[in-house]
Amino acid sequence: MQPIWISSTKAAELLGISDRQVRRSVSMWNYRWSEKDGRKVLEIDVRSLPAEASNRYVQETLPEAPEVATRAEDVETVIRSYDRATDRAKKNFDKWTLILLKCEGITGTKELGRFVDDWNKAHPEMKTSIKSIYRQRSQVGECGKIALINHREVMHSTVRDAWFEDFKNAYLTANKISVFSSWMIALGKAMERGDVKDQSEFPSKSAFNRRLKSEFAPDVIYFAREGKKKFYDNKGFHLDRDYSDLKAGQVWVGDTRTWDVFVKVQGQEKPATCYITLFMDFKTYMPMGWCLHHDAPGTENTLRAMRHGIERYGLPEEIYVDNGREYRNRDFSGQSRGHQIVEDEQYAESMASRLGIKMHFAIVRNARAKIIERNFLIIKNGFDRMFNSFKGGTVVEKPEPLKGVLKSGNFLTWEEFYGLAQEYMTNVFPGLPCQGKHHNGMTRRELWNEEIVKREPMRRVSKETLSMLVSRTVSGRIMHMGFHLAQLDTWYWAEWMPVWKGREVTFRYDPDDMRTAWCYDQNKKLIGECSLQSAVGAMVKDDDAVGKAQIAEGVARKRHEEKMLKEICPDMSKEQAEEYISAMRTAVGPQDIFVPQGPTHLTRHDRDSEQLKAEKKVGNADFYNIVDGEVEEKPSTDLWDELLTGEAM
Repeated sequence: MQPIWISSTKAAELLGISDRQVRRSVSMWNYRWSEKDGRKVLEIDVRSLPAEASNRYVQETLPEAPEVATRAEDVETVIRSYDRATDRAKKNFDKWTLILLKCEGITGTKELGRFVDDWNKAHPEMKTSIKSIYRQRSQVGECGKIALINHREVMHSTVRDAWFEDFKNAYLTANKISVFSSWMIALGKAMERGDVKDQSEFPSKSAFNRRLKSEFAPDVIYFAREGKKKFYDNKGFHLDRDYSDLKAGQVWVGDTRTWDVFVKVQGQEKPATCYITLFMDFKTYMPMGWCLHHDAPGTENTLRAMRHGIERYGLPEEIYVDNGREYRNRDFSGQSRGHQIVEDEQYAESMASRLGIKMHFAIVRNARAKIIERNFLIIKNGFDRMFNSFKGGTVVEKPEPLKGVLKSGNFLTWEEFYGLAQEYMTNVFPGLPCQGKHHNGMTRRELWNEEIVKREPMRRVSKETLSMLVSRTVSGRIMHMGFHLAQLDTWYWAEWMPVWKGREVTFRYDPDDMRTAWCYDQNKKLIGECSLQSAVGAMVKDDDAVGKAQIAEGVARKRHEEKMLKEICPDMSKEQAEEYISAMRTAVGPQDIFVPQGPTHLTRHDRDSEQLKAEKKVGNADFYNIVDGEVEEKPSTDLWDELLTGEAM
């Protein structure tokens, strides 16, 4: 908007004060010196005067102008801005709303001066000045009361856009560059461009920081400097869960955490870390079942925790877990890692399928989706910190005396810690006050007792099913010595195995009781039980009763196997050969074989045979030796040639 310059005399008239007072207070408004008739004249922008004076000027100079309706104050916008404002901005709004209301209608420097003196004496915590009142009146007249909230935005910043862009790009990064370093970067780039010569011509770092906070919300700055994960954990959008449609015990949520405590385990030289696999009721946060262990988390411990919960309370309808390998496997959920999750399809022999439990898996790296994570923090602060071997979850939490405690060995054994942890999870943790929004100050046990009576009793299972609950399954073939469990390098045998040798079976065993196992065919039908076999020593002495019994048992097993196989496959008798050939001749049936007649092929044997026949007719005497006299010698002939020519006798 273009300024409207008026003389100081006119300004004094509009303000209701003397020209001398106007000249003394000229710094309060926008002014300039101009030359008229060879002398300097003080001129003031009428727009910078208070709203009453500027409005009076408009009415005096433009009486013929049509009356323009002033913009009504948008009360809803002011209220929304006030709700989103910082505490400092709210305090500024409350202060100036009250001051402007009290001094409304007071004009003139003398009158305002007396008001300011009286106000400052009565309100030393909210002091003001004539200049500030004029400035706030001008801003409210131009922008409305919202200017009292966003008073920083109304003021013109001394930080240029190019300088601020350099500062912002450096400051709003995950490297967390300080305000001073970001300001130095912006100053250096401004000097490289030739915008300034030195820092005396450059705005202060406070000016940059003020503009940053005025243009960017605190949560935006937090996201840029702290990162995505921390932002969504602390300030991001979270869905509000409605637990009214859930029943107590309907959905269990499970997870495994590491106890932040070192313990002594027999057979291990170094201090050991222990774990808890816990299943918790989704609605009441009541611990359902758990398994304490010092070995690495796995499916066996998860199944033990489930068995513990089912034995105490009954079967849940659904289970909510993460994507860890102790949950995403064939034995627990029936859905293996590395494959797409299909909630309606589960491996038939998995725990969830056999018990009719529906599985749900949390989104990867979305810990806040599971309420059990928050309860783990309560357990950590209420239990883990009670021990002198507390190691903390991070390096920052690690107590200084821990090194000396571990060196001295004066800390709990696994057995001692196990007993205390069981006592805490059974009797202490359920009775602690819960801060859940639907608990209303009640403990987990109190809310459970209140909600569980509103539903039908939870399903129960037999003791046999509970004993099978922690069993594991592997696939393999029945071999010459039975079924070989490669994981433990053990053999299992049963009397029915000889007729199943070479076949594929599913082998199910209980890690807590390895003496007996079960085998199923490819249709998941139970074939039978089998027993763990012990190895026999290389040399069995005469007084080794156990070794002799094992050898006798092996010999008996071998004979039994031979007997079973002979019953299935008996030896052949001598009568069976004639029977089999007759059956084969019948199966082949009568067949006419056509043999075409061709010319006879004469061989040397045929020639010799014909010669012998001729000698029998004429005799075989040697006429050359017994007849005296001359005999007419005929030319020799070949009988073979005669036979061929047809001249033979």
